[in-house]
Amino acid sequence: MAIYHLTANIISRARGQSVVAAAAYRSGAALRDERYGVTHNYAGKRGVVHSEIMTPAGSPAWSRDRQVLWNKVEANELRKDSQLARVIEVGLPIELSAEERVALARDYIAKEFVAKGMIADFCIRGDANNPHAHILLTLRGVTPSGFGPKERRWNGKTVLLEWRSAWATHANEHLSRAGHAVRIDHRTLEAQQIELTPGRRIGVGRARRGDEALPDHLAERIAEQRRIAKQNGETILEDPTVALRALTHQRPTFTHQDLAQFLRPRTESAAQFDAVFLAVTQSKDLVALDPDEGGQGRFTSRDMIEAKRSLVRRTASMAARRGHGVASEVQNDALAQFSLNDTGRGAFEYLVNEGDVKAIAVTDGAKAALLAAARQAWNAAGFSVRGAEECQQGHDSLTSETVLLVDGAQMIGLKELERLLAVADKARAKVALIGDADQLLAMRVEPPFQELLRLAGQR
Repeated sequence: MAIYHLTANIISRARGQSVVAAAAYRSGAALRDERYGVTHNYAGKRGVVHSEIMTPAGSPAWSRDRQVLWNKVEANELRKDSQLARVIEVGLPIELSAEERVALARDYIAKEFVAKGMIADFCIRGDANNPHAHILLTLRGVTPSGFGPKERRWNGKTVLLEWRSAWATHANEHLSRAGHAVRIDHRTLEAQQIELTPGRRIGVGRARRGDEALPDHLAERIAEQRRIAKQNGETILEDPTVALRALTHQRPTFTHQDLAQFLRPRTESAAQFDAVFLAVTQSKDLVALDPDEGGQGRFTSRDMIEAKRSLVRRTASMAARRGHGVASEVQNDALAQFSLNDTGRGAFEYLVNEGDVKAIAVTDGAKAALLAAARQAWNAAGFSVRGAEECQQGHDSLTSETVLLVDGAQMIGLKELERLLAVADKARAKVALIGDADQLLAMRVEPPFQELLRLAGQR
């Protein structure tokens, strides 16, 4: 089952590290280290199924040669304690094929790193139960003539949080395109309102976990993980809905096999697993659905059923509400400032007319002008336009004079969408949900946003 995993670290001489050695190890290659006069040979390293260097437009040809690239990085850093590169590790969804994982990694790297001026040297390890990518990034931007100064802004905590959030967004988009309903979430379990303790990353395969020869620090991690698993199992035994809430947050419907995969790392022994599995499958909050095309039984939670019913009721109520309309003369003033075709003008009028919930899907190329015109009209009419993050702060940050503009609505999960409307409804604010039409066409699993398009979408 897909899990969220992203770590970021710096390769530094202060810790006795060589970036040439790091590149050789991660890519499974033999690279000559000119600074130290040695060859780091990891050509026999197994498991590397793909390696590639991605560079910004206009980068010199040598930047695509792994050995030359990282030796130039070493030569460019003169201090004995220099920071040399950043390495990011991400867990790749096991639901995706090998080709789909490469496409996901390329998409993320291109938009989040290369577009900002970094060179990215990434490789993918194809472990059956733990596919992941290592991304080695330069700390300096690159120009046709070589490296520029170090970009200190890339070191900020805010930037790291943006990378973490973006990884979940990119992974979820690719999962949707591939026809998988499973989702990952970069937030902490506490922020997701999941009452389980996060597991400890061990860094050693299951087959070796009983090995008495393991170093003490690995043995301690394994023991800690077993304590966490036992504690989580006890929590679920006491209240099986904890597992149902956590599992449906990842995937709205699931099979017995999905449930078993979810529970195994959250139970300490076979006996505890059996007891927990029985408790969840006998819970009154488990709801059986129609079997899938292969005849396999599928399930969801009573909580998800209620969330969908609430979403339908609330959407109908808010869509029928009169208010938050923009006068025609204000609309005309806004339209005069932006170039919209007939389709765009119709979408604009739909968004700014009366009604407290609007849902529309537009192509990415037409979206910028449409949203800019709508913002202009709402602001001129005296409304305050806010983003989706306002909902996370609670209804107190919204008022009846607020328009909540939510872009990327096709990626929002059912319960998150229902909570968003609930917060806006309580404040009597207006919600305008914008989906990407191209992504919706590519998705092989219908997102909850499609329900809103049917209920409140542009006629």
